[in-house]
Amino acid sequence: MRTALIAFSLSTILGCQCSGTGAQCKVTTECGQAGVCLPIGTCAAACSATDSSSCVAGEKCSKGGGCVPATGCGADPDCSTGALCQVGTCGAPCSGNSCGAGMECHADGHCALVPQGGTGGGDSCGGELFQSTHVQANFLIVLDHSGSMMEKINTTAKWDLATAAVKQVTTQYQSQIRFGLSMFSTPTNCDPGSNFVPVGDGAAAAISGALPVIADGKGTPIGGALRLAAMHPGLMDPARANFVMLVTDGKENCQGNPVSEVKALAAANIKTFVVGFGSDVDAQMLSNMAINGGTARNTTPRYYQADDQATLNAAFNTIAQGAIGCDFKLSKAPPDPSKIFVYVNGQPIPRDPMNKIGWNYNGPANDRITLYGTVCDAVANNASAKVQIVYGCPDPTLVEGGGDGGTIDLDAGIIIN
Repeated sequence: MRTALIAFSLSTILGCQCSGTGAQCKVTTECGQAGVCLPIGTCAAACSATDSSSCVAGEKCSKGGGCVPATGCGADPDCSTGALCQVGTCGAPCSGNSCGAGMECHADGHCALVPQGGTGGGDSCGGELFQSTHVQANFLIVLDHSGSMMEKINTTAKWDLATAAVKQVTTQYQSQIRFGLSMFSTPTNCDPGSNFVPVGDGAAAAISGALPVIADGKGTPIGGALRLAAMHPGLMDPARANFVMLVTDGKENCQGNPVSEVKALAAANIKTFVVGFGSDVDAQMLSNMAINGGTARNTTPRYYQADDQATLNAAFNTIAQGAIGCDFKLSKAPPDPSKIFVYVNGQPIPRDPMNKIGWNYNGPANDRITLYGTVCDAVANNASAKVQIVYGCPDPTLVEGGGDGGTIDLDAGIIIN
């Protein structure tokens, strides 16, 4: 039986100030302002069961009164007749050991997380804490180089503001992200541009050196530039998370289809962040791109809109933080992959072989643990989150914050292993 953790709801993280965001709960008062305790025992953003408009894209309002993934559940009534809501996913009533690692079957047929401390009251069961190393993401900046970028905001050209922001973000985050740079267009009308700096380690200096003094491209071939990005060898890396960040001040005017190109990138497991700069962008198109690119914001507009140096820098920093933290290289191969247990801030996270919400082991080829969905969002957007990987058995004595019945505290001052 497949199980998925609904403990981290993106709307919960961004839409309410919840105590123990995504934590296990018994009553709604444990979930803070604008939160609700779902019948499955986790906090979520409150919503109306007859109206999902307050939930973010990709979510719906459960009949339990909280936002859940569109394919998931928060209460048994969300499921078809005879099925139960099993930790966020509809499934048959459990029996025996059918729930999987880190889970137990209750008498009412529901799967549930094994209580922290397990049946041994916090005693060691002989597990081993695996050391892991954060794996840098691949991140290609696709920058609009059309002539309109020379238009001024106050007294400074948009191009100067954008290049300053690119230099700042690449310098600040190059130890955590592998950057590359593509630019569009060129003096040849509607030329989709080219890659100027390949995605790689320590690329900030090369990117700074590649940025021209002026922008003189003709046309805004956003679709063509994204199609070119999809062919970048640096993003064809299954051992890492791969991202594109499009920055544009205009509208597609070269007969391209940017939304379709973003969908193609997503199909290749490449997410697309979208930044609109200035007032001449196509807001609806950029929002559709962000939604289909898997990076939509939990507010309007769904993409990142910047209108000056401060908001552009803020958008770049937020996006960079969102690209950090979801891949971990194990120091050695686990003898039995079925005996891996992952904890975030001391709370066990179920494995999800569907790569939707939770974690999965990527096999002996690269010995990598990857966090997915809103679990990834919670860790990537909070530098203090602590990820620990245990082998052998769910041993709470090896886990910081484990075995004490506590919940995930996204504001705790702790360090990622």
